Amino acid sequence: MRTPIDAFVLDGLRKRGLTPSPPADRLTLLRRVTFDLTGLPPSPADIDRFLSDRSPDAYERIVTRLLSSRALGERWAQHWLDVVRFGETNGYELDADRPQAWRYRDWVIRALNSDMPYDRFLQAQVAGDQIAPNDFDMRVATGFLRAGPQHVVSGNQDDAVNRQEWLTEATTGIGSAILGLTIQCARCHDHKYDPIPQAEYYRLQAFFAGSDNYEFDSTSPDQKKSYAAARNALAARIKPLVAQAAEIEAPYRKRLRDQKEARLTAEQREALATDSAKRTSRQQQLVEEAGIIRQIVWDELLAALSPSDRARRAEIRGRIHRIEQEAPEPPPAAPGVAEVRSPPPATLVLQRGDPHGTGPEIGPGFPAALAPITASGHTLGQIGATPAADNGVRHAAAAEDTASSVGAQRRLALAKWLTQPDNPLTARVMVNRVWQGLFGRGIVATPNDFGRNGQPPTNPALLDWLAATFAGGTSDQRKTAEGATTNCSWSVKRLIKLIVTSSVYRQSSAYEPARARIDPENRSLWRMNRRRLDAEALRDDILAVSGVLNRQSGGPSVLAPLEPEVVATIFTEGEPDNIWPVTPDPRQHVRRSIYLLRKRNVKVPMLALFDQPDMMSSCGARLQSVHALQALTLLNSAFITEQSQALAARVWRDAPGNDESRIRRLYLLCFGREPLPREGDTTGRFLRGQRALLQSRMRGDETLRRPDGFPRPTSTAEVLAWTDLCLATLNLNEFAYVR
Repeated sequence: MRTPIDAFVLDGLRKRGLTPSPPADRLTLLRRVTFDLTGLPPSPADIDRFLSDRSPDAYERIVTRLLSSRALGERWAQHWLDVVRFGETNGYELDADRPQAWRYRDWVIRALNSDMPYDRFLQAQVAGDQIAPNDFDMRVATGFLRAGPQHVVSGNQDDAVNRQEWLTEATTGIGSAILGLTIQCARCHDHKYDPIPQAEYYRLQAFFAGSDNYEFDSTSPDQKKSYAAARNALAARIKPLVAQAAEIEAPYRKRLRDQKEARLTAEQREALATDSAKRTSRQQQLVEEAGIIRQIVWDELLAALSPSDRARRAEIRGRIHRIEQEAPEPPPAAPGVAEVRSPPPATLVLQRGDPHGTGPEIGPGFPAALAPITASGHTLGQIGATPAADNGVRHAAAAEDTASSVGAQRRLALAKWLTQPDNPLTARVMVNRVWQGLFGRGIVATPNDFGRNGQPPTNPALLDWLAATFAGGTSDQRKTAEGATTNCSWSVKRLIKLIVTSSVYRQSSAYEPARARIDPENRSLWRMNRRRLDAEALRDDILAVSGVLNRQSGGPSVLAPLEPEVVATIFTEGEPDNIWPVTPDPRQHVRRSIYLLRKRNVKVPMLALFDQPDMMSSCGARLQSVHALQALTLLNSAFITEQSQALAARVWRDAPGNDESRIRRLYLLCFGREPLPREGDTTGRFLRGQRALLQSRMRGDETLRRPDGFPRPTSTAEVLAWTDLCLATLNLNEFAYVR
């Protein structure tokens, strides 16, 4: 046993008549912990360093180095963004962009890398604007409350419905991400399974009564003036091109409009001719119908254009888009929330959740079933003596620090309650998420549902101990707890280190039929789980081993090129607006996947195929599918072909000499180990056979223009044979799975 965690796991194994598996070998352990902590493979230099270090604490030093890596925040931020359903567009029909939403993503990465205590991490996201109103980063953190989808469309809007949708998103986010409860089930009626009455759902919603979307802008007048001037200069360059495109379209639009107006009825024509102020309700309806008939959609215009005019217009639009991509970065803004409704409107218990319904007015309060009992015996959930209006928050004597949390400070009161060390769920939910990130399955297998409909914990005592250890002490006590090895004091990094240095984490993943018959799902952890890389880690792994991964961090999100088939399916050819303006710099296209634009209605095909969440609802645990399209993508896509050639060039560059040395290098890059003798023989035979086959088909020693990275002009057969070998290697199970 290396940590107290092992004692809890061993106790569970003994009860089932099981024993743990032996430790994993050093290379397997290195690959496992590197992927788990950073989402990237260990480099050959990492492998050499670890193998040459024979000291007893060599592994612990590797863990410490990985915890200090910038890549840790990029990896673990992905888990959190899944939970908060972060997207950079609104979703639904228009799926419009949210300018500078990427700042929240970068804030999460920085917070994790700096090991911001988890209680402060949550407080900043729930009430950062109230903790430090003039702090730009704290304003960015409140992007948590608007990370989900929002129904923003034009036309007639129902303000009551829109407002209730916003409040529902905010309340549901607190329930799913922080408390691990399906609180939203109580919006229309008392929760069917958990002790959450409908009134308590609206008590939670009341904490957000005064809140709404807010763009915090700390830009100086000079910065705004400079930006406006740059935009105006850009618009002046675009204006004549827009006029040229409109001139091409004009005769086609007139012809289409004439054809459509010829279809109008006499009654519709009469209604259009009538002064708008004098139209009857029937005529107004006819005018609306006529407007739909007369509307010219882009598909129709595109079909009407002659081939030559279509080509001319496409060339002009291409020039416009290239100029648009020169647009200056807008002044920094923090898209978050703030108390913009003052005083906070009354919160009603809506009958059946109907936004237009009525019900008793209710004040903010915490769910009674979750509220801890304080030293004075008062329950924090008992807020407000009656269902009548209650704009204040009643406190127990032991919670005097929330005494000022009324009115505009409602969210701060909620944030403080959520992060009390004795809150029964906050710490448990988070340690379960961390455990899931390291073992593939949480102690509670339903991380967003700790209620009665969720799965019970496989080791309740371990979950309780981890939660107590994680929340061991308040933020103010942290300085005195630095030396305590089992007191994490809300430190996510310490929690990760505690888990990955345990014996249970270091076990082999070898399958044993006898043990599997007793515990086929490995719930008692008699071995380590073998896991497939998730979508982002798989793409990043391919880029890393091929040597092209751009490790730049932060900044605006990247729009990488989409496959032509995707463009043809989703976007109409020659659309009037470039709604997928590919980032001009190709070096940006190979950045880590977390920096790709998270558009809710259009996802990068490879990420979608490997189960990236839909970003419309909180994803506590990703599904893992296996289907033919995944294999076809890893065999035939333009992306995998390019990366296979880049990997081949890297192998040639790193290991000049013969096939044997290059094959060893290939295995080291892709699998973190050298090939076994039989693997080396098989790979060598494949390479020789493929080379000979290609040479015979080419009828001569043709040469291919040397790809980047190849050290000398190489025969076409040689390049293609190595590319095929690298393609096959990237498709092996061992590449996509971590033991």
